[in-house]
Amino acid sequence: MLQYFTLNTGIEIVCFLIAMICLNSDNKAEWKVFIVFLLVTCIIEMAGVHFKKIYLADQIHNPPNIWLYNILLLFQICFFSMIFDMLLSKYLNIKIVIFGMGTLLLVTHNYELYQHGIFAYNELTNTIMLVFIVLGSLFYFYSLLKDENYVELKYAYDFWWVAGILFFYFGSTACNIFFKSLSPEKIKSIKHLTYYIYNAFNIILYGCWSYSFICRKWLTSQGLS
Repeated sequence: MLQYFTLNTGIEIVCFLIAMICLNSDNKAEWKVFIVFLLVTCIIEMAGVHFKKIYLADQIHNPPNIWLYNILLLFQICFFSMIFDMLLSKYLNIKIVIFGMGTLLLVTHNYELYQHGIFAYNELTNTIMLVFIVLGSLFYFYSLLKDENYVELKYAYDFWWVAGILFFYFGSTACNIFFKSLSPEKIKSIKHLTYYIYNAFNIILYGCWSYSFICRKWLTSQGLS
């Protein structure tokens, strides 16, 4: 059983437990969805470890675990569309844009599955989603800067959630671009380095999310949210 607990799955499980404690009694359904999303993420990531071991043991008769992450990508599309609609709607009526982007991602996801099947990763869908998330995060920070209301950032749960996701997806995108631009003879050493970089991004992401959930719990318990 311990073989399924890697650094990444361990961080995700801790974040899920914090979400369970902090958001289980939240009065907004959108925040409770975090619990479901993190549970799905933990299950798929741990299943990914299992199927990876099976694939490495017999690559001829077993498919890679890519199909699991295509399923996770579908959950991510729905989840991030809903969350950004919640976060940005306080500044601008953006439902049509969010709905359009979500629809585009779902259509692209299904098109890629039709083109190459479920055992190849939907790279185009993932790339479009990355752009959507980064632009949405930047627009949130721009709107926050323009907001005349005073916000104490150390308790601003929205801020910390968006900060984590922006750092993770912007950093991962930059890392991917850097990785693919390398010459073939250097890929092995850089791949070893990017393994630690991605782990660092995961720690930052789930660390910021966990702190965001704690802030949310504290403010709601004080009747301030």
